[in-house]
Amino acid sequence: MSILKNHSFQVGLVIRILIMILFPILFDDGVMLQGVKYTDIDYHVFTDAAKHVSRGESPFDRHTYRYTPFIAQILSYANDDCSGLYWWRCSKYFGKLLFCVADALCGWFILKLRRKMRLKSSESHNDRWVSVELQDALWWLYNPLPINICTRGSAESFVVLLPVLLTVSIALSDAATKHQLRRKALLAGVVHGLSIHSKLYPIIYTASFMAFFSKRENDNTAKSFSKIVSITKYSWEPQMSAKAGKKGNEKYPFPWFDLSRLLRLIQIWISRLLASSSILFAIGCITSFASFTIASVYLYGQVALDEGLLYHFSRLDHRHNYSIFWYWIYLARGRYASMDQTNVSHFSLVSMGKVLMIPQMVLLFYSSLGIAPYDLEFALFLQTFLFVAMNKVITAQYFTWYLVLLPLCSERIRWNVRNQYRALIVLAVTTMTWLLSAFLLEMKGLSIHLYVWMASIAFFLGNMNLFCTICSNYHVVESRSSNAKGKTN
Repeated sequence: MSILKNHSFQVGLVIRILIMILFPILFDDGVMLQGVKYTDIDYHVFTDAAKHVSRGESPFDRHTYRYTPFIAQILSYANDDCSGLYWWRCSKYFGKLLFCVADALCGWFILKLRRKMRLKSSESHNDRWVSVELQDALWWLYNPLPINICTRGSAESFVVLLPVLLTVSIALSDAATKHQLRRKALLAGVVHGLSIHSKLYPIIYTASFMAFFSKRENDNTAKSFSKIVSITKYSWEPQMSAKAGKKGNEKYPFPWFDLSRLLRLIQIWISRLLASSSILFAIGCITSFASFTIASVYLYGQVALDEGLLYHFSRLDHRHNYSIFWYWIYLARGRYASMDQTNVSHFSLVSMGKVLMIPQMVLLFYSSLGIAPYDLEFALFLQTFLFVAMNKVITAQYFTWYLVLLPLCSERIRWNVRNQYRALIVLAVTTMTWLLSAFLLEMKGLSIHLYVWMASIAFFLGNMNLFCTICSNYHVVESRSSNAKGKTN
């Protein structure tokens, strides 16, 4: 227990490397469960593209390679010799080793950030049956899901999760002066631009980071935020109205129908994006994203932009897809194969996709400007969770997008309440139901497409139920400084 607690990064990395080596031998070579492969098909795509690069060709010559070309360039340093001291340079292991190291570094960042948050928190952690150090490691370093994802050869931790955590770490780091804050904002923007180039979806975090840096700049320069706080308090803290007071109910009087107050609130929210540090963040982000994207197009042509970036806007995949859209995608592909391409209509799929984007956009707008300045980690988690749950394509790798952010805000969520337990159990049951039905469809060949779709709908409802309970069980944790100040006053 002492080793697991005090050397969690080293132990987590060793666990990943051992599984990376042993499990492919057991499954891929047919020793156990013949027909079930452990290595992800995407890893073969990476290694094949890297071989094209090593021969001086384009990584996009490999069919279905739809990632940034720089991954293939990094993996091109591998070779085909798996014997001797440099076995780790073999293409069979080299990429996986990089992904495992990046995944363990994600856990290291989580450990550091949680430790820093505990130092600022006034809550006691001495009454827990598991030490806080071990609990920190259980969130990621000892979590079976990220271990499975990286050891199978998925590059999520390498191309996006590590840059996202690095951006959050830079944003939350201490900055004593305005100049230090501006430098950190610029650096965070550069890293954020890299993550957007690598995977595109982190673009939803941009406004949140800008609003967060804007508030920090106002705090650091001792400018009064009282006007903003007073109007924000009016907008999202419960107030008693005259009519509600008779019934004993609380009301959130957001000024939807008070045009003057609404315009003032919008003006204040927009002003949060126009501080010098937030503008520098945007400049760093745009410069970094444009530089990597232009470089990839310069090296490999228009295909780098079409396949590595634009493809993900229109991606439709029905295999291994948890989304409620997967059955419509499957049927549309069937009609596509049997009819002329011009006669195929995706009207129902596109329409439903646009409808489900409405709550995403509302939450994205409100959380970026109304929550992120005060609780950046929780805002990013909410945005990612809803984005994944309502996406047209959901694979197991997508779950790591929000799981990597959950440990950073978990202390603000009440987990030991009955509705939270129920929501977690419901999600676990719906997930297992989907996995069982998908196994029967894909591995056993049973014609149960409709049942898999019903399982996908149940999984979606389980996610929405958990999302609502997390929001309802959210509470603000006071810092030690504010707690001490309250006692003195």
